[in-house]
Amino acid sequence: MRKLLILIIVPLFIFGARPDFKDGVSLYNQGAYWEALRVFAELADEEVSLNPQRSASSYMRIRCYNKLGFSQRALMLARDFPVSYPASDYLDDLEYLIGEIHLDLGDAREAAWYFASSTITSKDKKIRKAARDFAESLVGTACDQEDLHALAGRSIDRTGQYVALLVAERFFKDGNRGESISILFNMRPYITDDDLRKKAISLYDGFGSSQPEILHIAVVLPLTGPLGDIGGTMLDGIKFSAMNFMDSTDQQVELHIFDNESKLSETINIARQVRDDPRVIAQIGPLTNENVKGTAAVLEGHSIPIIVPTATENHLTNLSKGIFQFRSTRERKAIAMAEYAVQTLGLETFAIIAPSTEYGQQFADNFAMRVDELGGIIQYQGWYVGEPTDLSRVHFRRIREQGLEELYTKFQADSLRLDSLLIGMLTEGDSVNVYEELLNPIFKKSRPTRGDSLDVELSHIDGIFFPIHEGNMRYILYQLASNNLNTHILGDENWLDKEILKKDASYITDLTIVAGDRLGFQTINPSFSNEYVRIFNHRPTQYDFMGYDVMGMLLEAAQYAGGSGHKLWEAMINSPNYEGLIHQVQWGGDTRRENDLVFLMDYVEDSFELTGYYDNSGFFSMDSLEVESTSEIE
Repeated sequence: MRKLLILIIVPLFIFGARPDFKDGVSLYNQGAYWEALRVFAELADEEVSLNPQRSASSYMRIRCYNKLGFSQRALMLARDFPVSYPASDYLDDLEYLIGEIHLDLGDAREAAWYFASSTITSKDKKIRKAARDFAESLVGTACDQEDLHALAGRSIDRTGQYVALLVAERFFKDGNRGESISILFNMRPYITDDDLRKKAISLYDGFGSSQPEILHIAVVLPLTGPLGDIGGTMLDGIKFSAMNFMDSTDQQVELHIFDNESKLSETINIARQVRDDPRVIAQIGPLTNENVKGTAAVLEGHSIPIIVPTATENHLTNLSKGIFQFRSTRERKAIAMAEYAVQTLGLETFAIIAPSTEYGQQFADNFAMRVDELGGIIQYQGWYVGEPTDLSRVHFRRIREQGLEELYTKFQADSLRLDSLLIGMLTEGDSVNVYEELLNPIFKKSRPTRGDSLDVELSHIDGIFFPIHEGNMRYILYQLASNNLNTHILGDENWLDKEILKKDASYITDLTIVAGDRLGFQTINPSFSNEYVRIFNHRPTQYDFMGYDVMGMLLEAAQYAGGSGHKLWEAMINSPNYEGLIHQVQWGGDTRRENDLVFLMDYVEDSFELTGYYDNSGFFSMDSLEVESTSEIE
C-alpha cells in the first residue's frame, strides 16, 4: 500500500519503550500480526499531536484484525474510519480493504460491490487493477441469482453502472440474454463514461465458443527466477505424462506453457491470456499461494479447473470454484497429526514451536485447536522469526523452566542451585543440597561441582509439534540434544531429510511426520526412470513425479469431458480417487476440491516406516512398511 508496506524491516521495539509506527509495519510484514496489532492499537489511541500517523495506525489496526481472522471487528472499524478520519490519505484504499474483509466473511455480493467501488475511487493504479479483477471474478461466478439482481439495481452512480454491466455480462454468459438486455436498457440513460459505454456495446457482439478436438491445457510455472529449477523439473514430468497419454489414446494434447517467473504481476497477466483463449480447458499451476490467489481473481468466471500442485494454504479453494488443491492443506495435516498424537500415540501434553509465518501459524493453530478438542494440553506455544538458529534462549528455556518447576514442586524442595535457565524462578542464595540429595539419586548421576539444570532429563512434555520451513531441520536437532528433553517430536514433511536425520539421528528419541504423498514408499519401475533419463537427461525428482501425477490425473478426467472445461470440472469432482506414481488424491473438504489424504510415518533406525493414513473417513493404520531403496528418487 504505497509507502506503507514497502518499508525496510527494522529491529523490534524495546520492551517498555513507546512503540514506533515503523516497528509495527516491520512486524506486520513478518506476519507477526498479534504483535503488530498491539503496536498499532496503542498508536491509534494517542492524540494527533503525539502521533501524526494516527490515521495510518488505525488503518493498519484494521488490516491486522482481518489477518488474525477477526473480520467482523475489522469491518466495524473500517466503517467508522471515514467518520473518524474524514481527511485521511487512506480513504483512497479503504474501499479495497472493505472488499477484502467481505471476501473473508464469505459475502460475495458486498465484496464485489466494494471492489467495484475501489476501481472507481482509488488513485492507486495497482489497487484499481486488482480490484477490477476481483469484482469481475466475483460477479462472474461467485454471486447467485439473488445477489445479481440486488447488485444490478443498487445504484445508478458510476460504481452502480460498472456493477450493472458486470451483471449483464454474467447473465449473457449464462445464456440469459433477456436479463442482460433488460439491465443494459435500464442503465443506458445514465452511462456517460466512455469505457463503460464501450463495455456495454461489446456485450451485443456476442461471445464465440470453441469445441476443440485437441485438449488445450495451460501450464503456468516458474521456469526462471528463484523457483526455476522446481518449475523446470515439474514441466518435464508434465510433458512425459502427456506423451504417454497420447501414445496410449487417440486424443491429442497441446500444452500452452507460460513462465510466470514466480511474480504475481506476471501470473495475473498470464491468467488474463488464459481467460481470453477459448481453447483452454484447464490450467496447471501456479505454485505459490500468492500466485494462486492472483490467478483465482482472474479465472474465477472462466469455468475451467485450475490444478494447484504445491500450494497448501488453508481454504484456497474458497477463492474460486475452479481451484483443486493437489496436496493436502496445512489444516488437514495439522488436524491429522493432532488426532494421531492423542488418539494413537496416547500423548497428553504438548509444546508447539513454529515459524512466525502464515505457514507456521496455520499449522500451529489448527494443531492446537484439535488437541484442545481431544482433551490434550498445550503447555507451551512459541514463535520464531527467520531461521531457527537459537531456540534455546527463549523456547527451550521456557519449556525446561516448566519442567523443572514441576519437579521442584513435586518433591517439595526448599532450595535448588541451578544454572541460568532458571533466572527468576529461584531466590538468591539457594544451595545445591536438593540436587545432591534428591536429583542425584533419581537420575543416578555423580554430583557435579555445581548443579546444572541441563543434567536433568525432563519428560513433562509428551510431544513437541515442530512445523518448519524447508532446509531448517539442520538447525534443530543439535538444539534438541543440548536441551535434554525426552519427548516425541512431531513434524511436517519438511522433516523428510534422510541425510540430516541419518547424520544426527542420535539427537532424537521418537519422530513422527505427517506428509501429503508416498515419496519413498513407492517402488518405481526401472524402465520408467530409464526412459525418463533418455528423454530429459536427468533422473526424476519429487517434482518430476508431481508434474507427472498432476497431468495424469487431469488427462484421466479429460477423457470424459468432451473438450469442455466445465465438463472437465464436473468429471474431476465426480472422480473420488486418483492414484498416481507417488501421489494419491481423494477429493474432500468443504469444497470437495481439497486432497484429504495424508500419511503418517515414524523414523526408525535410519528409515521411515509408514504407520497409517487419514482419508475423508478417518484414520487407517497399516502394517509397517520399510522404505524401499528407490535410487530414482533423489
